[in-house]
Amino acid sequence: MWRDWIGLPHQFRADPRNGHGADCLRMTWNVLEDAGVPHPPFDPIWLDLAENGRHRLLARAYEELTIPLDAPEEYAVTLFSTERTIGIGVVVDGGLLHVHHRRGVQWMPLDRCKPLEFRKFK
Repeated sequence: MWRDWIGLPHQFRADPRNGHGADCLRMTWNVLEDAGVPHPPFDPIWLDLAENGRHRLLARAYEELTIPLDAPEEYAVTLFSTERTIGIGVVVDGGLLHVHHRRGVQWMPLDRCKPLEFRKFK
């Protein structure tokens, strides 16, 4: 269950189900799978793109696989990006579940989040 992952450290490529660390992409896919929400199969190349700093290509793939929403809804996803990092979060139980690169897995009520673009998978 995703609540067990709160506080796990950020660890690139780690599946939070192992209890040692969490990668945002693997965590998001686990949440969607556990909830039975339709989404594309996990593609390890996405991790390779992130690792190699190919964030624009990764963001383009994300946009091609999703459609924008007017407002957040349960199991919507959002992409975080800066010049140096990229990440994905998922709405669950009225809050945003994400992995912070220094603070690890966090859940924050949506009303405390900065404005974000939310999308869902096609």
